[in-house]
Amino acid sequence: MIRKLYTDLFNLEGTSGYEHKVRDYMRKFMEKYPNFQIETDRLGSIFAIKKAKDPNAPVVMVAGHMDEVGLMVVAITEQGMIKMQNIGGLNGEIFVSQVLNVHTTSGVIKGVVGGIPPHLKKEQNTAISELILDIGASSKEEALSYGVRLGDMILFDNPFAQTKNPYRLIAKSIDNRYGCGLALETIEKFHDIELPFTLVCGATVQEEVGLRGAETSVNQFMPDIFIALDASPVNDALDKDAMGGLGKGFLIRMYDPKNIMHQGLLNFFVNVAKKHHIPYQHFMSLGGTDAAKALDMHQGILATTIGLPARYIHSTAAMMDTRDLAAAKKMLFTVLKKLNPKQIQVLKEANS
Repeated sequence: MIRKLYTDLFNLEGTSGYEHKVRDYMRKFMEKYPNFQIETDRLGSIFAIKKAKDPNAPVVMVAGHMDEVGLMVVAITEQGMIKMQNIGGLNGEIFVSQVLNVHTTSGVIKGVVGGIPPHLKKEQNTAISELILDIGASSKEEALSYGVRLGDMILFDNPFAQTKNPYRLIAKSIDNRYGCGLALETIEKFHDIELPFTLVCGATVQEEVGLRGAETSVNQFMPDIFIALDASPVNDALDKDAMGGLGKGFLIRMYDPKNIMHQGLLNFFVNVAKKHHIPYQHFMSLGGTDAAKALDMHQGILATTIGLPARYIHSTAAMMDTRDLAAAKKMLFTVLKKLNPKQIQVLKEANS
């Protein structure tokens, strides 16, 4: 029901600053399409660039982000327990009694986050700084002998799974390997199509810890339009009136705290979706995407997000619907086919 491209990406490990496996996978895919030139920056973001024939043509940038939320080893106690730091927004209660993987240079070591049984009648402190990861070591020396080092990445032991519903699936990193996969599909789709603009397509690093890769990448490519591909949290499982839900189409992110959608882009997106019968949902979020970083750089960049609705993101596993992925893909491809220098200029002037 979903391309192997996505399941491969979902199962790769890569928190902020540790995206190399995802970047290597994306590079190998990009290398199959020689009409695109591959570039990286010093932080590790990777993009494929298809230049327009006109050297003065506008630049359209499409970006997922490679990093996922996770944890880091920050201390080893004398009893051999691992202390952890969250990488990205995570709540401690989701980790109690969870099996986690410590990714060392010697290989993966499994551990369990200690949960206090009710028999001991002690209150469980769920602050991440207070949790311990038990890898079976009896001392600090034993833990070090296993190869554990400060700074090692810790991730959830949750492989990709298909639900009984053929459209819905579970994975640890829907946020945001969705964006990586769709960026790669875009390179594949437009490899042999001549475009009236330069297309820059790929994925950033360190989105989950401050949109850092977006800033260096936008500085590198200076786009006229920036389209982030990212998953967004929906609460339709608990609230029937929630804005956004699974199986109802891609998300038009009209508001988040750092990006109120440009009115020209908003009208353009709605009109395109309606004309081409692409299911969409208006959406508001309390979080941000890489589009928020691009928005206020330079003289202001037209920046928005084609969002994938997902339940339970920023936890150990999330759920998505492949019909929403199909809608997001159709929307992105249709927008790219419709954009041209005149249309981009009209959009730029819409808020002037």
